[in-house]
Amino acid sequence: MAHPQPASVPAPSPSRMDIEQVRHILPQLIDALSDAVVVVDRAQKVVAANRRYLDAFGPGRAAVIGTHCMEVLHCPDAEANAGSSRCSACEVMELKRPVRRVRNMTDPGGAQRRWEATYNPVLGPDGEVSHVVEVWRDISERSDLEAQLAHSERLASLGTLAAGVAHELNNPMAAILAGVERLRRWLTREQQLPSRNREDMDGVLQGIERETQRCTETTEKLLLLAQPYRAATAWVDLNRAVRDTLSLLNYQMAKQGIAMVQDLDPKVPPVWARESGIRGMCMNLCMNAVQAMKKGGMLTVRSRHAGSMVTLEIEDTGPGIQPQHLDRIWDPFFTTKPIGQGTGLGLSITQRTVTGYGGTVRVESHPGEGACFIIELPVQGPGGGDG
Repeated sequence: MAHPQPASVPAPSPSRMDIEQVRHILPQLIDALSDAVVVVDRAQKVVAANRRYLDAFGPGRAAVIGTHCMEVLHCPDAEANAGSSRCSACEVMELKRPVRRVRNMTDPGGAQRRWEATYNPVLGPDGEVSHVVEVWRDISERSDLEAQLAHSERLASLGTLAAGVAHELNNPMAAILAGVERLRRWLTREQQLPSRNREDMDGVLQGIERETQRCTETTEKLLLLAQPYRAATAWVDLNRAVRDTLSLLNYQMAKQGIAMVQDLDPKVPPVWARESGIRGMCMNLCMNAVQAMKKGGMLTVRSRHAGSMVTLEIEDTGPGIQPQHLDRIWDPFFTTKPIGQGTGLGLSITQRTVTGYGGTVRVESHPGEGACFIIELPVQGPGGGDG
């Protein structure tokens, strides 16, 4: 007679940690982290703070634990949320999901440092957030490197634009030289300029002034595009940045047989950002579109305003993006261009710039049907960004 087999007992799943083994060294573990860490409870009382956090933002440990975070710590969110008692930790308690922020702060020595903070919720038995774990990472050196790469990318774009700039400048300069030569002949021939020629002279001088102004405007556009990456934030006219970018690309588009449509909403308000970041973003996306249409096509740029957001769409009729590349185009140094025609940093930098301004960027594309990049920016965003 067969005996029933005993039911198999599943092996216990391995634990992530032995609490009893690490409990007595938890303070040392937290202090060993190179990132600044602080834990606050639902009442905004400080539960834990490691040495790195206290060195950067607060006084001694004994004076911190159990106290209200806004009272004893130099809260990194305080300056960014001036006039408001609601910080990012409060936001996490409401949203019940992690939040990421980037903050510029002055260290005790007076130097500007850049911090990336993640606010992580800890849920209690009731499903509500019982604690928020803040992890602050000093990304000053990384941000400087990325900003320098962004500047290098813009300078590389300027090299591509050299032919277009030459074309923009040659015609005005030729008109200036012709006007000067004509005036010289008049002055040689005429001892005293008759009044009947005064209108003619005025017309020539107006032409010189007009064409010289064209040269000045073109140069100014290039200077705005290539300004230092640490330029201050300001109210930036998005439509003007788009128009200036397209004017610099006019020659290249005409050479490739690309038609252009500007559908810019005149009611789009200025956005709080860095001028160089916005112009670099426009240049990167428009250059990509132009380079994708080597045999001609249509470049359409649209801007819209809805509520507290502005939207910019840059659409081309090129070959589109292959499905296997859609998730990789934002990766640094990823490019499908031939060697020497791209660094693969343009879209990565653009994404960091847009997200740094509190916005989003996405692409819609199908092979053979072109691509459309859609940027949404808040009118009153943080303005920091990586651009």
